[in-house]
Amino acid sequence: MFRFIVIFITFLACAYIGFYFGEVYKYRSLELKDFQKAVTLMNTEVLYSNTPLPIALLNISYKLETTFSKVFKEISDMLEEGEIFSVYEGFNKSYSKHKDEFNLKEGDLNIIKDFFFSLGESGVYGQEKIFNLTSEELKRKYLEAEEECKVNRKMYRGIGVCVGAIIAIFFI
Repeated sequence: MFRFIVIFITFLACAYIGFYFGEVYKYRSLELKDFQKAVTLMNTEVLYSNTPLPIALLNISYKLETTFSKVFKEISDMLEEGEIFSVYEGFNKSYSKHKDEFNLKEGDLNIIKDFFFSLGESGVYGQEKIFNLTSEELKRKYLEAEEECKVNRKMYRGIGVCVGAIIAIFFI
């Protein structure tokens, strides 16, 4: 009886590991979608409402759901307190602090860094072009992440269950 319980727990552990690794791909697409939402909100706050950048970043941080919420809030706080002189510098500090919480790839991170590097550095029309360009690049990366999620999520789940089943059969 004890043997079957151990075999069942081993099977469940392998299946859980497969499901866990499959979910990592889902989080990347959620983060990209959330940042795309942030870019759209930033566009509205800066271009149409003429909200100062620290206040706009703070307002947007309340509307985000992923770790970007913390990053936007920290950048806003650093700008308000005068700790940093550019949004890009604040992003680098905040991102390095929360690096382990993100599931982004290097290409995703480059788009985000470029956005923060150019944020607040040009006039209204320049900012509008930057928002549009970033939004288009994020859409492309989001679709890529969704496709990758569909394929790899199923694969890791299947591998986890199969490995658990193989181990269980081996011990029976």
